[in-house]
Amino acid sequence: MLKTTIRRICLLLLAACFCWPADGAVRKRKVRRQHEPDTLVVPFVSLEMPSGGKMSTSAYPIQITVTGRAVRIQSDHDQLLPIYTRSGVLYLTARLNKGTNWLSGLPRGHYFINNRPVNIGQ
Repeated sequence: MLKTTIRRICLLLLAACFCWPADGAVRKRKVRRQHEPDTLVVPFVSLEMPSGGKMSTSAYPIQITVTGRAVRIQSDHDQLLPIYTRSGVLYLTARLNKGTNWLSGLPRGHYFINNRPVNIGQ
């Protein structure tokens, strides 16, 4: 019984010697590094054109007038009017009736209404 126990221990030590690295180094997973550009690119936010895809506009011409935080929109037809944030994200789609429409309740900031920059309450 003692001989079998000693044999098992010797086999385990022999297997450990073959499996364990000789220099004691631990293998690490290879990490890919992204290429760093030589120049620094700073994003520029323009108030004229939003970043992103195409913005849709109203089907018929409209006239926009801003008074404080209220927006007066003159339209000759019933239509839908998309309103985008400064970054080009659709914020609201307003339903316009024929004639004068008042839009209030927009938070202060920069918007694009019918592809034109509009500044609310500043």
